[in-house]
Amino acid sequence: MDDRVRAILVYDRPHPLGSLKVDLLDLSVETCCVRTCQELQQLVPQIRPYLIFTDTELPDGSWADVVHMADQATWPIDVIVVGAHKDMPLYVSALEGVAFDFVLPPFERQGLDFVVESARHHIHRRTRPEETRP
Repeated sequence: MDDRVRAILVYDRPHPLGSLKVDLLDLSVETCCVRTCQELQQLVPQIRPYLIFTDTELPDGSWADVVHMADQATWPIDVIVVGAHKDMPLYVSALEGVAFDFVLPPFERQGLDFVVESARHHIHRRTRPEETRP
């Protein structure tokens, strides 16, 4: 398994995910950004990410559509929903909808590092030995 952490950020508005890209780069996470579910669907097979960070609402869908797309991949992908503000019903809905995690700004390095490392270990446990990544 390739140990590089690759992530796709899916968002159409600058807050809160705009600053997240810089924070992830500081953690050595390779990132690409897309604005829509359609763009995500085209990019996922090329990038083969471990993680997808998604805004709650997108021009052509929502975080639930992103989770569904990730579930369709032939390798494990964890989806982390990024909320703009504290929203308990959305938090519960995202976790019940099998998102890996739900995070809020401001993104503190230690907390973000913990989320990324937890997801990386989760992916490692889900990846079968016979699967390989490019």
